[in-house]
Amino acid sequence: MLNVLSKLFGPHRAVSIYAFAKTWGLPLLGGVGLIVGAAGLLILNDSGEHEHEAFLTVNVLSATPINGDLKNGVIASVRLPDGSATSITSTEAPISQTVGTTACIEKRVYVDSGEARYRFKLPRHCEAS
Repeated sequence: MLNVLSKLFGPHRAVSIYAFAKTWGLPLLGGVGLIVGAAGLLILNDSGEHEHEAFLTVNVLSATPINGDLKNGVIASVRLPDGSATSITSTEAPISQTVGTTACIEKRVYVDSGEARYRFKLPRHCEAS
């Protein structure tokens, strides 16, 4: 590398460029890469805006308390109205304690992607629908 640099920039300047590249080259390249990566994530990421679509009462296939206590939350597999199953997690104690053989969930649809997401809600939301 030093031979190529000396042919391009001359022998004295080549040594300075080589020393700079050896001491600061990798951290500088890493910093530029980090900035480019973060900027790419910010530019290409969608806004994350969602719209409420419906409150649904669904059958619970299985429910497991987090750390063995419903006060810590619940991880539950539920059967959606279209017949598919999904897993939903809630760490809010009042909501987790209402999950039994059925549960109330909110269906949210993301504006940009159209992807549906679900989360547990209190049963009073499903009773009002």
